[in-house]
Amino acid sequence: MHVLRVMSAVAAAVVVLMSAVSSRAERVVEHLFDAELFDGNNGWVVGAFGVIYRTSDGGATWKSQETSTENDLFSIDFTSATHGVAVGKSGTILATEDGGETWVKRESGTDRNLFAVTYASPDHVWAVGDWGAVFESKDGGKTWTDRTLSEDVVLTGIAFSDEQHGALVGEFGTVQMTNDGGATWTPSDLGTDKTIFGVAFTSPQEGWVVGMDGLILRTTNGGQSWDLQRGQKVSQTLNELGALEAIRNPGLYDIAISKDYGYVVGDIGMMLVSEDRGATWKEHKLPEDMALFWLRGVSATPSDQAVVAGANGLTVRFDGDKVQLHRGG
Repeated sequence: MHVLRVMSAVAAAVVVLMSAVSSRAERVVEHLFDAELFDGNNGWVVGAFGVIYRTSDGGATWKSQETSTENDLFSIDFTSATHGVAVGKSGTILATEDGGETWVKRESGTDRNLFAVTYASPDHVWAVGDWGAVFESKDGGKTWTDRTLSEDVVLTGIAFSDEQHGALVGEFGTVQMTNDGGATWTPSDLGTDKTIFGVAFTSPQEGWVVGMDGLILRTTNGGQSWDLQRGQKVSQTLNELGALEAIRNPGLYDIAISKDYGYVVGDIGMMLVSEDRGATWKEHKLPEDMALFWLRGVSATPSDQAVVAGANGLTVRFDGDKVQLHRGG
């Protein structure tokens, strides 16, 4: 009887624990546009109608956070487990200093959509968006200064390898580099006019951009030249390219590089994983019933874990090249 009582108590404790976990987990149904995985446990995703969800178990479960906005949020970045910034539609900027328990609206001074945000250092934050919009914060996201470019070009991504060295990207093959902390920006010639959506730099010399028609380009000399890894630089019509080839090379939206791996995501369920830190890429497709889902954001940690965010609340967890799907709505 004593053994049975102990077993019953253990079983009851397991049920209580499972119920507690279930009560904390929430079903994510909104379209998600970006992900930020700060470490192996703490991460966030943002999306339609101003939603932000947080995970404390590496993406296994998610819990919503109050944002007080219904504007779509397109990008999020954290410099620590507590300090983060999210940006979105109509110049929306939200900042947190407590891991997202509270999100505070910050004045951007613009109504232009902001598509990407990144920390160059704990105090130095950059955001980019429509019509050449570039905004800079030197106090961790509290106040913002307009650094908009003279060019009328939609900017879709920005990345810094350190506070001085960064790159911003956008339509018409736009890539501009800085080596003085954003005081000046210098064009880098990709050799293509295709729209670039995502950018990642691991050092001032080594970086990648991804974009239309499955395009992946890599530089190892700080943007002086770019090597084609995937897709084609020259734009082609559907008749020239062929429908099958177009499906094989959907648009790619984001890229993240970890210690030993690389991750790229895009349209029609496209996920690319590099097992040699961005030298070569292999396809990982979503299941057939999710083949039309788009995947918009990916974030990776130095410990080779990653989280992907996409359509209909879909999140994907990577541990190295091992993948686990979490269906939303």
